[in-house]
Amino acid sequence: MYSQSMTKSLTIARVFDLNVQLHPTFALVFVWVFIDWRLVGVGNSIADVAFTSILILLIFGCVLIHEFGHVFMARHYGVRVHEVSLSAMGGVARMDQLPGDPSSEVAIALAGPGASLAIAAGTAPVIVLAGVISGFSSPEQYALTVFQHSPTGLLTTLFYANLLIMMFNLLPAFPMDGGRVLRAGLCMVWGRDAATRAAVLVGQVLAFLLLLFSILVAHSVILGLLAIFIIVVAYAEDRAVRVESALRRMRVGQFALWDMGGISPDQPLANALRGGPRDMAVTRDGTVLGMLWRNRLLAELGQANPGRTVGEVMEAGVPVVDINASVFDVQRLMSEENRWAVPVTESGHYRGLFTGDRFLHIYHQLSPDPLQWAREFLNRRSSQRLRT
Repeated sequence: MYSQSMTKSLTIARVFDLNVQLHPTFALVFVWVFIDWRLVGVGNSIADVAFTSILILLIFGCVLIHEFGHVFMARHYGVRVHEVSLSAMGGVARMDQLPGDPSSEVAIALAGPGASLAIAAGTAPVIVLAGVISGFSSPEQYALTVFQHSPTGLLTTLFYANLLIMMFNLLPAFPMDGGRVLRAGLCMVWGRDAATRAAVLVGQVLAFLLLLFSILVAHSVILGLLAIFIIVVAYAEDRAVRVESALRRMRVGQFALWDMGGISPDQPLANALRGGPRDMAVTRDGTVLGMLWRNRLLAELGQANPGRTVGEVMEAGVPVVDINASVFDVQRLMSEENRWAVPVTESGHYRGLFTGDRFLHIYHQLSPDPLQWAREFLNRRSSQRLRT
């Protein structure tokens, strides 16, 4: 599975220029196994503990390969990937916005299950060879080696685990890989927003059915948690797509901050402090020449050289955006260039600055904190109690 958002995790390795991170919930896997060995069909001896621990690590290694399947295909289509994270619910490759072409999304989504299938196919000949040496004559004899404390048992378990990983991810439950394939197909008919809503609805219905199955039939805590995970992540992905669509419709010129036309490069550096230290565009006759950054301004003024001009300190060659550029595209540019502010122009003439603060304000208006209403309610109650 892959995502566009992810909470912070512990970096444990760097593979192919990507950080591999371990989410704190990963520890719950071992807690679950050590509490109830019957769920995985093994005993309580030291050998059982060692075998199952190795098995879990190998399975999550397969999950990691699954995620790197997404990574390599995403890079093929020019999508920036930030990191891969492992949690109790599996793996997630966090990446930037996917290409608009639905076929690209399908290819990226299927690359993960394809990697899992490749692992299963790679282990199958070794398992068959081991079975022939052991005198196996039926598929049932191979199946009985699952969780068996032997090299053959380990390979057989990994074989079935990868098939399960592949089939589970191919379920049309957004945001699983199959759900993304479904969304890509629906995009060709309904457009991205409507397709996302439909795929999320299908995914949440399937997750709800899985939750009922885990409670009424399987009595499985893990399946129940997985169903809840799918419901929550699908909701978050749907909200992210809605916010993205709104940001694409907004023009950055509506939110630029006017700063009196910038400052001339010929001005003494001390003049930039008028109105307070801040990031400023450096302009001449309305043309943007560079940026004078607040931190650089304060650092230079702290030195014993008061005669320097703005042009000597400014950063030249900064990216400039047009007033008709979307807020979404401008924010992506700022993120890629690691910039807190960019000058905004109209027909090449400077109009103002678009800053990270402005983007955060817009984002919070479009996607408010789900708990904000609760905090406001409690604050109102507290104020009422103080008044009475």
